[in-house]
Amino acid sequence: MRILVVDDKFQSRWVIAGWLSAFLNGVAVESAASADEALATIEQRRPDLVLASHPLPEVDGIELARRIKALRDAPTVVVMTDESDAQFEADCAASGADYCLEKRHLQARLLLFLQERFSLKVARQAAV
Repeated sequence: MRILVVDDKFQSRWVIAGWLSAFLNGVAVESAASADEALATIEQRRPDLVLASHPLPEVDGIELARRIKALRDAPTVVVMTDESDAQFEADCAASGADYCLEKRHLQARLLLFLQERFSLKVARQAAV
């Protein structure tokens, strides 16, 4: 499985990519710092999953989700934010995003979503 992490903050990309690689078996993780970089990567090497941060400079995570979901054979898109509210969730749904969540819930909720959506196996150390 191929995962693309999109976040303008290097440390966030690094932490999320490292966490995914450590806790999920059989994944390849790439990262992008912007929506433009993400769209170029998707065109070259279509990932199975895009984790898009919101907000992003220029094109935010919700608009990026909309653009990705307009592609033929679009990958699964999860939009992550620091703080969620009803409007954020409604905007994500309207964009076609498959899932949205606060970054602080990544380990608990994202793992469960990925296991259900892709039948992924969690590495032993994450099964706690």
